Amino acid sequence: MKGRCNAAAHADRSALFICAIPTAISSSWPRRWRVKTEPPGLRNPRVWAVPLLCLLGFATLWATGSNEALFRLLNRLGPLSNDALWASITILGDTLVAIALAGLLARRRPDILWGLLLAAIFATLWVHGIKTLAGALRPLAVLGPEQVHVIGHALRSGSFPSGHTATAFTLAGVFMLRGTPRWLAGGLLLLAVLAGISRSAVGAHWPLDLFAGAFGGWLAAVIGSRLANCWDWGIRPEPAHGIRIFFLLCAVALLTLHDTGYPQAQWLQWSIGVAATLGLGSVIWRDWRR
Repeated sequence: MKGRCNAAAHADRSALFICAIPTAISSSWPRRWRVKTEPPGLRNPRVWAVPLLCLLGFATLWATGSNEALFRLLNRLGPLSNDALWASITILGDTLVAIALAGLLARRRPDILWGLLLAAIFATLWVHGIKTLAGALRPLAVLGPEQVHVIGHALRSGSFPSGHTATAFTLAGVFMLRGTPRWLAGGLLLLAVLAGISRSAVGAHWPLDLFAGAFGGWLAAVIGSRLANCWDWGIRPEPAHGIRIFFLLCAVALLTLHDTGYPQAQWLQWSIGVAATLGLGSVIWRDWRR
């Protein structure tokens, strides 16, 4: 019991520290990072490198028949480390958590928030359209509880593709394509990769699901970024104000209504919700007083 309490206290402190980082980052951005930035051209490697790597990984797993073997390897990460760690990483791909985090990081970048909203439409169509058609079973339903280490809710259906992975890569893609600092975009991409890996670590998805989710999420980010550049309605003052309020409401929902399915990561969820609520609320309040 004492060990569990110490672990919980450590997780709480880590969550608060992690959550403080994006606030400091976004508040220190130079002005040139806070304005609308042109997305790279379609021939730019930043646009196509990730989906091409996803296609290569997917094809390799399919051709070699190593999907199950790789899942078993990744699923051992939980027992070898800490369930709370992987639960905390995996909720970064939860839709409301990602929206709140994006709102916190980009609260002064209406072009990013607008691009994310547009990209989310295509990511949702990709994930839920294919899930309905594929009807794939998750590892727990195929291998049984004796062979799968499950963290969080026990999920059995709707495996292909991974929605959490798609969400994480949509978020990282829009930030990278809309002109944020390289270290920030790279950090979000690294978190997206870890969020994808975590979906196998928690026993929820096959590796093929992860590649398909990342592929669709990044393409959604490309489409959303291009549309935001062509159709700037969401960057205008009044619509941008309404979009910030939407992101704020999503952050508030993390504190009240939303269940990520991972109680081990509750404190990280609440920390992101509090930081995003305060960060977005301060920007909205200042805009309203002008």
